[in-house]
Amino acid sequence: MQDFKKILSNNVFVFEQYKNKILPTLASDIINDGTIEYNMNEHGYRSDSLKNISNYNILTLGCSWTMGIGVNNEAIWPNLVGKKFGNVFNYGMYGVSTSFIAKTLYKIVTSEFIPNMVLIMWPGFSRRDYIKENGLFKKIGGFRMANDNDLVWKNEDEDLMFVQLRNDYQDLMIFWEAYKLVEIIARLYDIKIFHTISGYYYDVFKELKPELNMTINYDTFFDPINCYKNDLKGRDGQHPGIEWHDTFSKQFYTYIKNKL
Repeated sequence: MQDFKKILSNNVFVFEQYKNKILPTLASDIINDGTIEYNMNEHGYRSDSLKNISNYNILTLGCSWTMGIGVNNEAIWPNLVGKKFGNVFNYGMYGVSTSFIAKTLYKIVTSEFIPNMVLIMWPGFSRRDYIKENGLFKKIGGFRMANDNDLVWKNEDEDLMFVQLRNDYQDLMIFWEAYKLVEIIARLYDIKIFHTISGYYYDVFKELKPELNMTINYDTFFDPINCYKNDLKGRDGQHPGIEWHDTFSKQFYTYIKNKL
């Protein structure tokens, strides 16, 4: 089946290469020293199976910061925050866009189960996913060169789609579409939803913040002004480490608790 059919269906997007596997390395974390295991579920996410729902279920969405690249599963923010409220399903995936996150939420609530709470750590607004001429899904990242052939994006030639469709105004529109979709889904299915953003994505967020007042409901958007910086202490030296996840989770939890 071509990827465009998977994207257009109501079924959760499956990462076949990770499905039901235990991996010693993942994405930028290429150090195989036996200290970290990535336990992947039936859809290829670092999560418990969606079949194991309980009385109160938390869904977390985001990119590698939510997936917890370079840190043991029990020490990452989705589990540190989510398990204070209920059962956690972490559907963060490295390199994904805001659009992919919105699609993932839609697919889960229409095909798997309806969570009681959703926590989203938004990635960079400049990321894009699109369907190539052969019908295959492709990701591109705004902070990399268009022809950068790295571990995550695997761009073998220049991405003209990226060059032509990427600027701050376009980024704001792309994020508006994703944010509004997840908000509407939460309202329709009576799901509590909270948002945040961190790392260098937050630096861009700060610059665009005046324009985002027309998009974001700040009553449910945690602004991590004191805990957004990447300490680069993940095992791969690129992602945040245990201390950052601990600090961020405490502040995010306090924010959510005070809003409930």
